Amino acid sequence: MNKFGQQLRFWRISRRLSQLDLALEANVSTKHISFIETGRAKPSKEMVMNLCEVLSLPLRNRNELITLAGFAEQYVRTPLSDNKKVEVASILELIVAKHEPFPAIVVDWYWNVVIRNKGFDKLIALMEAENPQCIWLDNIAHWLMHPNGLRHVMTNWQEVAKTTLQRLNLENQYAPKRHDELIQSLYQYPGVANLLADKTLIVSTEPFIYLDIVVSGKTLRFLTTLTSFGTPLDITASELLMEHYYPANAQTEQFLKSL
Repeated sequence: MNKFGQQLRFWRISRRLSQLDLALEANVSTKHISFIETGRAKPSKEMVMNLCEVLSLPLRNRNELITLAGFAEQYVRTPLSDNKKVEVASILELIVAKHEPFPAIVVDWYWNVVIRNKGFDKLIALMEAENPQCIWLDNIAHWLMHPNGLRHVMTNWQEVAKTTLQRLNLENQYAPKRHDELIQSLYQYPGVANLLADKTLIVSTEPFIYLDIVVSGKTLRFLTTLTSFGTPLDITASELLMEHYYPANAQTEQFLKSL
């Protein structure tokens, strides 16, 4: 079995598909899939692209599979700071700015914050002014889990943290090894490693997970949404997520507008 065949088999199994399942979805014969995996048949670039689409691979992993098949990468990775990405960065900044006075951020593949609006900055500044021990961390997962990060001012931290770990693990299943280092580093914080195994901690059955944050003697309640680009052809763009924080009650809305 060649490296391409090994990787194709890895992704097929990770998606819990049999060779028959993959063949049906890709509109080819099971025999052809078997031959490709064992190296007895060499797929065309069109076939590789078709398999990537059927397997719903992230763009970075599509590039990997394409190059293993002997073809040039299909997708480019352009940093947001690159001149070619000025338009994308401007659009993102406009979207999060339009969300003010409510907080909004943009995070990358590893949950690092790359853009944040003034509403988010004001909330952080207020937390730090009232709690000198509070610190800001550029990675949103670290900021949530660190004892002196967002966790320090949350009243429902365990519930939010457990849900966050579940999401990280799901993303790790979708793109293996994506969050291995991040998850292991989060487990070093006190009380984090045992959250998923804690059967006494019941995550709310409500349709949203709320963030309850104490600021200025008030408990602000937020719900968040995650938005991504629909059909990006650039790896950087495909991996960006916008997170918008919405006030979940009138008190929170009035407080944020007063800032």
